[in-house]
Amino acid sequence: MHVIVLLNIICASFCFENYRLPSSIKPHHYNLRLLTHLNDYTRLFFTGDVEIHLHILQATNNITLHVGSRLNIDTTGIWMQSVASKCHKDIAIKGVERDSKFDFYILHLNTQLWPSQRYVLRLPFWARLCQTLSGYYASSYQNECGQTRFISITQFEPTDARTAFPCFDEPNLKATFNITLGHHKHYNALSNMPLAEKIPMCERRNWVWSIFRQTEIMSTYLVAFSINDFAGYASYNDPYERQVKFITWAQSSAIEQCKYAAEIGPRLMAYYEQLFGISYPLPKMDQLAVPDFSAGAMENWGLITYREASLLYAEEASSLLDKQRVTNIIAHELAHQWFGNLVTMEWWNDLWLNEGFATYVATLGMNALCSNWHAYEEESVENVLAILYTDSFCNTRPIHQPSVRRGSQIAELFDVITYRKGAVIIRMMHFFIGDKAFKRGLNSYLQKHSFINAKQQDLWLQLTEAAHLLKTMPHDLDVQIVMDTWTFQPGIPLISVQRHYFTKSATITQSRYRMYDEVEPPKMNESPLQSEPCWFVPISYTTDSQSNFVSTEPRAWLRCQGGEVLPLELLDLPYAQEWLILNVQLATPYRINYDTGNWELIIKGLQSGVFKRIHVMNRAQLLDDSLSLAWSGHLSYALALKLLGYLKHEHEFIPWRAALNQLSAIERIMRQTSEFEEFQHFMNHLLDPIYNYLGGIHEDADNRHHVAHKTLINRWACRLNQADCVKGALKYYHRWFILNNPDESNPVPQNLRTVIYCTAVQHGDADDWNFFWRRYTNSSVASEKRLILLSLSCSRKVDQIEHYLKVIFREKSLIRKQDVSQIFEAIVRNDIGFHIAKDFVMHKFEKLKQFYESNRRELAALLVKIAQNINCQRDYQQMRTFIETQKQLLESSMLILRRALEQAQLNLRWRQKRISEFSSNLYMHCYD
Repeated sequence: MHVIVLLNIICASFCFENYRLPSSIKPHHYNLRLLTHLNDYTRLFFTGDVEIHLHILQATNNITLHVGSRLNIDTTGIWMQSVASKCHKDIAIKGVERDSKFDFYILHLNTQLWPSQRYVLRLPFWARLCQTLSGYYASSYQNECGQTRFISITQFEPTDARTAFPCFDEPNLKATFNITLGHHKHYNALSNMPLAEKIPMCERRNWVWSIFRQTEIMSTYLVAFSINDFAGYASYNDPYERQVKFITWAQSSAIEQCKYAAEIGPRLMAYYEQLFGISYPLPKMDQLAVPDFSAGAMENWGLITYREASLLYAEEASSLLDKQRVTNIIAHELAHQWFGNLVTMEWWNDLWLNEGFATYVATLGMNALCSNWHAYEEESVENVLAILYTDSFCNTRPIHQPSVRRGSQIAELFDVITYRKGAVIIRMMHFFIGDKAFKRGLNSYLQKHSFINAKQQDLWLQLTEAAHLLKTMPHDLDVQIVMDTWTFQPGIPLISVQRHYFTKSATITQSRYRMYDEVEPPKMNESPLQSEPCWFVPISYTTDSQSNFVSTEPRAWLRCQGGEVLPLELLDLPYAQEWLILNVQLATPYRINYDTGNWELIIKGLQSGVFKRIHVMNRAQLLDDSLSLAWSGHLSYALALKLLGYLKHEHEFIPWRAALNQLSAIERIMRQTSEFEEFQHFMNHLLDPIYNYLGGIHEDADNRHHVAHKTLINRWACRLNQADCVKGALKYYHRWFILNNPDESNPVPQNLRTVIYCTAVQHGDADDWNFFWRRYTNSSVASEKRLILLSLSCSRKVDQIEHYLKVIFREKSLIRKQDVSQIFEAIVRNDIGFHIAKDFVMHKFEKLKQFYESNRRELAALLVKIAQNINCQRDYQQMRTFIETQKQLLESSMLILRRALEQAQLNLRWRQKRISEFSSNLYMHCYD
């Protein structure tokens, strides 16, 4: 056998770009064996071999599979056999070649493979355990004795299984796996399935082979394994029958922080089993807290991996918001065990089926188990408002991506569109077909496609059948007709409502909403406008006299015909003195612009003493819509700020969250102008009533106030230098600062630490900054460490920010690479830190490329964070030119870079065209 070295990517075998594996071969089973070396930190590596049992679907004389660039193949050890009942026949391999563009490893054979035969291919391999946070890599931590300990862990999604072992690394090429891990006996071995047996190695003293039970049929990106010396916290999803064993793993020093995850995980699993009507198919579930982890978590079947801060909860140090965040992430990953693992998307262009469902269903799980958190309402509003913002740019994309080829393109799909818009339109569908049809359709879909792959139309078919059977959807509509308009088109609709008061009717039309009022958008890097889209929109509404915010099912449909919008007429509306409000409980993601008369009626209703008759979610949308429409020029600031004024009487969190989210962009611009003091005075006047109602910065003895609300209001108050807030925050901090043992005792209230820490750094000096840095290095609580790192970015001292930037991007820094992005974003959002961070990136870009190695997505994210916060022409031109010079390097991230530059242009446009109207109306409608 000889090796063909591929010098030119375009070879005779692939004279055209075919990014998918040939359809002639499908894997049936893998026998995977790996030996992992962790004892010598200078030589962290693994060796292994894999036997792949193949099904031949079409006659072929070559085999193409995936092998990542970091994986070395021992070509002398490759063999292949034809497997018959009585004998095995060797298949000669005449040569191999590698296509680095698509990670193809091609074996050329001396003979033809036939569909009637069975074959086995064996490939030996080895590679270094890098610390790139992808593939099979090494992570480290310091134990209680101060010793550095290494563990190994996998992160294969989307396309990195191929960097750990040769495989057919596409989601539709499912197979079963027998996994055997070799390691020193002092380590644990974990994988997708329970341990079957552990046997000593004959050739290595004190080493063992851990042999795991065979997996269910599954995709390669869900394969997982780890060698570690962690401790485990056991629990069960049914404490009586002990059906599924849960073990939550972490460093031994953090084992008590596993208690909450070990308790909530089994409860969430039991809820999903009831919701889907299908039992979790594996006998165990491991949850593993990884010190170095790129994502928040990963849903590997039977072995979910998490960042430590995403899984661990310390009763004595973590806040209630930390607890809710942990619950949400666990709920999301467990939902994937059905949506993604049991039933997997056919190809990555339907990734949203995995992530959108998991995001939405997680809110259902949290609401069922922790109803006092109001997670369903709050998460739903958060997701809808995020999409109304993100999808209002010219540079956005549809949920379903028709063309996804390389791994870098696939990685770009893990964004707000996939997760949040996916969740939002699933929630919309849940509403318009009804709960019974939704659950019935999901069960049918999961039953029919268990252990195989599916496309979005497969789901639409099952949901349509359920909806028509239960008569919850008009028979001239089906789910696919409606949902295709939401998944194949970018953007969101602007619903325009023009009431005809004398005839008690209204005309409703739709158009694509963009954050500008000109006919043409700002010129953006040759990004052409799509043709004007049309959506099938379920229309729910209520009126002043009805005030029915319970019925979320559509009362009418705004339809399309041949791609053209069909206007909708609403009849039998009330007289002119009553408001009309569309989109009950934000059931559908669209913006609404009413005629001026109806806006005035809504404002009158909000300013009355009975404004709570309008649902809290709709109050949030009214605030968000009016401020967004005013920003873009579709609505006057006179009306928008008049509506905003009612907030002085609002005590609920969701409306405040919506309003302050919109005002944050304005605040960042106003800080750079001479009118900021006026804006600051206006905001403090608006905030004073709710600040006092929530008890200010002072701790709630009985936690009677909403923690997220109290945190939000105090963050704004202290940032705007409200005297009582700053004084109270610094008082709490100084109580901690003067203690002799600040690592053992912390008097700062847990639920207020995010505000107090930031305020202390903002108003502090070098001693205060160093105090927090020491607390970071000494803390063993992941959520506390994360909070301190973000708080250090609140400094307003140039030398401290410059030093911090050097620290976070330093190799072998005490700050983990996984945390760098969030810290950098926090520095950029600091008005003092923005220009320092911008100059740092532009001057140190070559070093940053080395820091991120092959992770160009994270590199591009630095530029995105800067561009999003630009609001002057010089900075915009400088950043745009810089991005153009790096266009080839950052090609796969150009969509998000163009979107960020578009946002910068919109900031400039608002400053040029809208700031004067905003400023002149600040006081008119918001002071008593």
